[in-house]
Amino acid sequence: MVEALVVTICLAGQPGCSSATNAYYESNKELQRTVKNAEKFGKRLIKGHEYIVYVITPFYAVAVGKPASFKLSRSLNLNIDIKRESIGLQWNY
Repeated sequence: MVEALVVTICLAGQPGCSSATNAYYESNKELQRTVKNAEKFGKRLIKGHEYIVYVITPFYAVAVGKPASFKLSRSLNLNIDIKRESIGLQWNY
């Protein structure tokens, strides 16, 4: 019942969406445990392989249509924006 209320508030675009989700999270201990377990799992998965985040994140951004920046060297980036149909090189000195 409470979940339906929170979903309805957020889907309707009501200004209280953020407050409703925060209150729901604070009142639901099972959800808090689930989130903490997911965070621990994520940290264990990434530990020692942090470079994967830096490599995969730009590819994921391009796949979902968001602008992405690929670091080619210390001062050179490749910027891709699928929605604007643009590709560019950025040089920082």
